[in-house]
Amino acid sequence: MKNIKNTKMELSQETMNVGFIKKVEALSGSSVRRCFQCGKCSAGCPMRSFMDHPPNRIVRLIQLGQWERVLAGRSIWYCASCETCSTRCPNKVDLAAIMDALRKLSWDADGPSKESYVQLANKLFINNIKQYGRQYEMRLAAVFNVKSGQFLKDLMLGPKLLSKGKLKMFHSKNKNLAEIEKIFSRIEEMRKKGDAP
Repeated sequence: MKNIKNTKMELSQETMNVGFIKKVEALSGSSVRRCFQCGKCSAGCPMRSFMDHPPNRIVRLIQLGQWERVLAGRSIWYCASCETCSTRCPNKVDLAAIMDALRKLSWDADGPSKESYVQLANKLFINNIKQYGRQYEMRLAAVFNVKSGQFLKDLMLGPKLLSKGKLKMFHSKNKNLAEIEKIFSRIEEMRKKGDAP
């Protein structure tokens, strides 16, 4: 009886893993299963030293069904999307697109990412674009510091940037804000139809 239970559990776990791999492959348009671990992607990755798992190990963890470790780690958030990995791959695995897909899945799951500040910064960045039609750095920094609980972060940097004209105290909206709103509306419509991630 114990063997039957274990077999059922293993089968359901395997089904979950295959389902996750299919999601990643559908979002990225690239095959996770084609990677044979040559390591060329990791050898050329400029962000490798900041990652907890180098690019080839990310793919291997997914192949082994350990995708929770990938989504909870910082590697997918440190990827610069420079496409060096995709260019170097002898088997045409588009690892940059796979990393994008993993970030999307982590974002949607609101997973236990160590890099939740990256998610917060991304949300605030997009909200600024929606509201102003361009980036308003002063507001972005202020809201980020408040929402992340890092009230004094970069406190001494702000006055220096202001004095050199690199940061503006006040901001005006983009003249073409209506056009930008249309872009966001189209993206939202595509999402509802399932045509956009």
